[in-house]
Order: sequence, then C-alpha cells, then structure tokens
Amino acid sequence: MIDASPELKAFLASARSFVMADLYTFSLGGGQVLRYTDVDTTIFYEGNNYSASGPLITRTGIRSVRGIEVDTLSITLRAGLQDTLLGEPLLPFIIGRGFDGATVELERAFMADWGQPVVGTVPRFIGRVADVDPADRQSAVLTVKSPLELLDTKVPRGVYRPACLRTVYSDDCGVDRSLFETAGTVQAGANTGLVILTDVSDDTGYFDQGVIRFTSGANEGVARTVRRQVDSGEVSLILALPTAPSEGDEFLIYPGCPRTLGACTNKFNNRARFRGFPFIPVAEAAL
Repeated sequence: MIDASPELKAFLASARSFVMADLYTFSLGGGQVLRYTDVDTTIFYEGNNYSASGPLITRTGIRSVRGIEVDTLSITLRAGLQDTLLGEPLLPFIIGRGFDGATVELERAFMADWGQPVVGTVPRFIGRVADVDPADRQSAVLTVKSPLELLDTKVPRGVYRPACLRTVYSDDCGVDRSLFETAGTVQAGANTGLVILTDVSDDTGYFDQGVIRFTSGANEGVARTVRRQVDSGEVSLILALPTAPSEGDEFLIYPGCPRTLGACTNKFNNRARFRGFPFIPVAEAAL
C-alpha cells in the first residue's frame, strides 16, 4: 500500500495544479550515495540535494499488484564525460561494475510549482541493481529488482541427502588435488579423440569422473572429463579431444569423487569433512 503524509494528502485534495519530479537515490556498495532527479531543476528535500546536472535518467513504468511478485524496474542513464564519480567518468564506472549490488530508491515529489518547496513524497520503488547492460557508448541500462527476489532462495540452504554436498578439491572440501595427480603417457594403439590407451594402471574406476589434462603434444593445455578408466590403461572421455593424441604425448590425470562416504574415507582419507547424510532412511522406511 502506498501511503502519503497528511500534509501531502491535504495538498493533493485542495491544489488545482501541481508539478511532480522523480527523486533517485543510489547507495553504492562502497558507501557513496548519489542523488539525482529527472527534471531540469535541482530539488531540495529533507536536507538533501537531488541534482539536475547529472546523467539524463529515464525509466520504465511501475506496476502495483496484490500478492507477492518480484517487480523489476529498468533505469536508463545517459551520461557525458562531464559526469564523473571518484574521478572517473560515470558511464565507465557503471560498466566497470561500480553499481553492482547498489540499492536504488525512487520517490515521487510533489510541489506547487518549480522552485517551490517539496510538499511531500510518495515512495515508488526500492530494490537492488541486478544487471547492468551498456546499451551504447553514451548510456547504460540498470535492471533493478525488488527485495522480494531474496525470497527466491532455497531453504534450508543445506539439503539433507546421502551424497556429499561439497565439490571435490574445493576449499571447503580441503583435499589437495596435487597429491592425487598422476603423470602418464599415451601408448601406441588405436587412439581416438574419445578413447586413449595410456600407461596408467590404477584400479578400474579410480579416475572415473576425474579430469585428464595434456601437458604436451597437439592437445597441450586441453582438459577433458574422464568417463571411464580401466586397469589396462584405457581411458574414455565424455567429450572428444580436438585431435587424436599420439604415442608419447604426456598428461596429468586426477580422480573424481562419487561423493559417497566410502570414497571420502578410503579414497581421499577425508571423512572428517564429509558433508553427506548416508544414514538417513529412505522415505518409505521413515513413514
């Protein structure tokens, strides 16, 4: 519900004519607060100046609906080189992610005439900058979403399931990938972009879901996910290599993680950081 002060209600009820202006307040992540208006004269309200000499501001319309709905406001800022912030032209500052996460407040101000004091304001929109699109060399479009967007968050954040919630080799997993890398060489045979014959002789399945990265040959620097590895040295890939490898090409290969308690314990010796719940009963048993 949009509310107004008693003074503004009385003014709107009795005034035969009046003028309006949009007041924009941009609160940046670094603590800077920018205040602009979309009219040709600076507006003074509650101790703050809303500048008319800043960028030209236009916006889309605002809807009022019942219920819970994430509303979006699109604001276009057209700025020149004379519009600066922290010593940098405003538009490059915006495109350089200077407005990321900024809070935007939009109010509608009412006055008897231009140059007269503001009688009151009506809040029209509040939200955060969700996206910045450089429309052209002179303007940028800010997509501002209402705080209701925060309701689109999975609760609880941690899901209870048998498989581990961590990503192997990530910081929260804690496993050092370099300790599990194995150096290998491509062997002679019918090597293709999807199937490689190697000198890797670890147990079948040890490198499944892992990664192989070539360090020499025509595929140097290319990495692929391992579909299947067998103890005979054959390694099959999920995505084909750009070029079939040649005998003698070198690579590094490291194992993937099936995210089970057994793999965490026996394969990586990392049970203390396992974040799965393998002993939760299935739905049928829990009833």
